[in-house]
Amino acid sequence: MLFTWVTVGQAKDEIRLAEHGQITSRFNVAVQNLGSKTLDVRLGGIYALQRIMQDSPRDHPTIVAVLSAYVREHAPDPKGASTGADHRPSTDIQAAVTVLARRNPEPDADAVVDLQFSDLRAVRLDHPHLGSANLAYSDLRFAVLSYSDLSNADIGHASLSGADLADSQLSEVDLRGSTLTGSRLMRSDLRRADLTGAELADARLAGANLTRANLTGANLTGADLSGANLTGANLTDANLTLANLVGANLAGANRTRTKFTTESDLSVPAETAPAAPD
Repeated sequence: MLFTWVTVGQAKDEIRLAEHGQITSRFNVAVQNLGSKTLDVRLGGIYALQRIMQDSPRDHPTIVAVLSAYVREHAPDPKGASTGADHRPSTDIQAAVTVLARRNPEPDADAVVDLQFSDLRAVRLDHPHLGSANLAYSDLRFAVLSYSDLSNADIGHASLSGADLADSQLSEVDLRGSTLTGSRLMRSDLRRADLTGAELADARLAGANLTRANLTGANLTGADLSGANLTGANLTDANLTLANLVGANLAGANRTRTKFTTESDLSVPAETAPAAPD
């Protein structure tokens, strides 16, 4: 019996080694294909890496890093290039970002999707999982990211004009200095989000949860904040001129030097109320 168990154990070890060798070979081929001049070959490499992630959770962090680097290299920041709602990203960039956003994040809790300084204009992602991702300084104008999980993500100084982030999880996200002009954030969870100095003119934030969000110096001119929860939010030096505040809750918000169209727009007294508890 001892001989039998030893033999079985050795066989299992050999199988594991063989499987790992096959995955290594598949990985090398996939990465090589990413450098091809042919789009179809590059796409094959991207989807091959997706299959490897499904087959080998231990390789998740490496593949996340490879695909992130691929996007940053092949879609660098366009540096303010003009764009419109009809813009479409290249097929391989859309594919790579989709693979990153659809992966199961549980096996690679420590892996960070790093797409900073990337051109992600008009990417379309269905229920993306990009919590803790680094999207700082990226161009996400007209991106469709509704129902996304971007909690704890770094999106500071990014361009998000016209982006659709409705019904998204954005708690504790870093949006300092970002441009969200005309963006859609209806019903999104922005609790404790840092929006210091953000540009939110004409943004649609109806029903959004901005509890204890930091909106210091933010421009919310003409924004729709109807029914929004701004309990305990920091509105110091924020500009809410012409903003729609019908039904908004500003209890405990810090309104030091906040600009409103008229005080009658508010549903609570103008004096700064005590801060809301955590």
